[in-house]
Amino acid sequence: FGSSAVARALPPSPLTAAPAHRASHRAMGAVFSLYEEAASNPRLKKAKSRMTKLITTAWWLGGNVVWTVMTGVIVLAVPVFFEYERECQLIEQIAQAQNAQMNNPPPA
Repeated sequence: FGSSAVARALPPSPLTAAPAHRASHRAMGAVFSLYEEAASNPRLKKAKSRMTKLITTAWWLGGNVVWTVMTGVIVLAVPVFFEYERECQLIEQIAQAQNAQMNNPPPA
């Protein structure tokens, strides 16, 4: 009855367990430590940095593109629209004037 009998009777601790047992222990609650292990990987740090830079650059570029397009619409398209509406109103007035002349009785 030595110390080896006591060691055999106790369940294995997470530190001395076989790798398969450690993996199942990790999956049972230490997910954050898995994340920390993965986040400390230099390749993942570089990928995260690149994705952050890509997203911020895309956001900046998208904002500038939207600003440019909307400014172009305001400066170029809106005056054309207003001129078209004014021309349509003028054509309507001319048509009404012609209609009024056609409906008048002939001079005596």
